[in-house]
Amino acid sequence: MTPDPREGFLNRVRATIRTHEMLPRALAPEVRGGSPTCRAAGQARETVIVAVSGGPDSVALLRALVELAQKDFAATLLVAHLNHGLRGPAADADQRFVEDLARHLGLECEVGRAETRAEAAARGLGIEEAARGARRRFLTEVARRRSARRVALAHQADDRVETVLFRILRGTGVEGLAALAPRAPLAPEEGIEIIRPLIRVTRADCLAYLAAIGQAYREDETNRSSAHARNRLRNELIPLLKGDFNEAVDQAILRLSDQASEAAEVLADALEATWRQIVRETPANDACVPRPALPGRANADENATRRDETRRGTQAILIDADDFAMLRPWMQGAIVRRAVEHLGGGLKHMSAERTREVVAALLSKTVVGPIDLPGDLVADRNRRAIRIAKM
Repeated sequence: MTPDPREGFLNRVRATIRTHEMLPRALAPEVRGGSPTCRAAGQARETVIVAVSGGPDSVALLRALVELAQKDFAATLLVAHLNHGLRGPAADADQRFVEDLARHLGLECEVGRAETRAEAAARGLGIEEAARGARRRFLTEVARRRSARRVALAHQADDRVETVLFRILRGTGVEGLAALAPRAPLAPEEGIEIIRPLIRVTRADCLAYLAAIGQAYREDETNRSSAHARNRLRNELIPLLKGDFNEAVDQAILRLSDQASEAAEVLADALEATWRQIVRETPANDACVPRPALPGRANADENATRRDETRRGTQAILIDADDFAMLRPWMQGAIVRRAVEHLGGGLKHMSAERTREVVAALLSKTVVGPIDLPGDLVADRNRRAIRIAKM
């Protein structure tokens, strides 16, 4: 018997959601007098934001979640679509498609618009990086306004393979191999996270599911263009690796990523502990570096202060220079990269080699800088403190 692509797809997505506890489960029906009575009728349902571009992956995500939310999960779905302003009439058509689909499914839809090219030019970022940042801000804003704690993204297994391979070619560290985790923070200080229900299915699975339910989707013609490195990797390099080296290269990359994810959890715990000990997040004109707080209530108060400072806008990251010098090389690089990311600089131009160069410069003398970093950031050092901030 030929497997039903619809049921197979839904089963795998359901299993991923349950395994990683992405959504609250609906209460099981009770049987009374020989007939089931739905206990979930009065169950509080959690609002979940579903990011939908109109492409096949995000449309498959939305349709699958609609089906699964009917009986498996206590979730109320809200569609969110960001028009990046990059593809003219085609982008506007994508927006109309998503709005019509949400209306057809009886769901609310929030739409935003970003001036991606202008932002990329103003901040010295690539178009794709600027678009990612705009999406994250938009989705965070929608989740905050709707009191939602979860934002569902349509990354699937092929995206994960491409991301890992792309990072390898750019010179990533171990943490870069742990790409596209099933759950990840979006706005951790507000308890908002990303979930990826499709991360164990492939692009082909998504297309088969959409065909099985007769659901249309939008095609982005730029995905076929060789102008972008990511497209060349997808359309040329991966087929070459499969044909000439290993037919199952995608599975090999996914296994490597799974192993790196387990190692990354250990490294992330160590990084967080070190960050709390030697780093201070502060208004940009503050140049003092306090000693680490004592355990207990003092740390809780200090963390609350850091979160408040982060919300106020322009920030500087201050690092105790002596403590920084005592760290292992990996931890030194991780601290610098986290500081750059925290201040909104983006990590596209912070390769492993560039990170090593910055760390070496900061350790070479007691007075150093300014050192240019992505996103109009600079690093400098005096005898006591390393400071990373906006120019």
